[in-house]
Amino acid sequence: MASVEEHLQRWRAAGVLDEASAERIQAFESSQGPAPATQREGHGILEALIYLGVAVVAVGVIILVSSSWDDLEEWARVAVVGVPGLFALAVGGGLRTLKEPGMVRGGHIAWLASSFLLTGAGAIAAHNADWSDDNVRLLAGLSGTSLALALWVFAPSHPQIVGIGSGLYMLSIALGERSDEFSVPVAGISLAVFAATALTITEAGFLRPRVSARVLAAAGVAWGAWFAGFDEGWAESLAFAAGALLVAVSIWRGAFIYIIAGVAAVFAALISTIVRHVEDPTNASLLLIAIGALMVGCVITIARFRPWARQAVR
Repeated sequence: MASVEEHLQRWRAAGVLDEASAERIQAFESSQGPAPATQREGHGILEALIYLGVAVVAVGVIILVSSSWDDLEEWARVAVVGVPGLFALAVGGGLRTLKEPGMVRGGHIAWLASSFLLTGAGAIAAHNADWSDDNVRLLAGLSGTSLALALWVFAPSHPQIVGIGSGLYMLSIALGERSDEFSVPVAGISLAVFAATALTITEAGFLRPRVSARVLAAAGVAWGAWFAGFDEGWAESLAFAAGALLVAVSIWRGAFIYIIAGVAAVFAALISTIVRHVEDPTNASLLLIAIGALMVGCVITIARFRPWARQAVR
């Protein structure tokens, strides 16, 4: 990066800055100390150390659980996950009181880790109480979502949005497991409904930060609808409907992330449907090529004639 003196010399040589102005700028910059840059650098280092500390604690818990799980008493299994969760909760609250952006972001990450750990501790306690696996996973989904929502109320932030999305995903999987055999349509439709509800709340202005909420809501609608039709049957059409809905919302709200998710949903559904129902690989390939070429041709034609622009002129 060029220095102030180099910039001033170049501007003087180009005639865009006179000598008096250049001297005043140089005097002003000389009077400014390096404290702000040093302070910003210190904040960056401290924030990075917070993330590193949270990651180290998480890895330590994983190693401890995997290496000595069978040797631990039931209460110790809960404690080895729950105590770090409570510690992360307290650390997150303490960091948020510092009011510095980097520390507050570190606190949000600590709270996200806390929600995962405390959810795991609750699931372990339920397993120790001889709950069925289905009920344990249902509890994990409900408690994870509830805890993330509670933390979001205190601190609406990207990590808490991730926590809510993770909890709803676990809950949708748990709902799919309520039948004798895992129900793919139930799990997929549940996730798509949860995500569509989150999308509606986001566009109404209640769920924020909007960027992360939109990303997770769009991904949830697209993935849930496609996953619901993973088995052959009526649910195969849901991904096409979800894709059209997301594209429509993208046009309505001007959010590009929705059109990305919508196109991805239609693309995945189109390929899976053709591969599933066209037995001959050659015919399937030719059909995909023809559909792709037709779609590109339609887009070019629409973009060329712009019927919406003509309607606006009238």
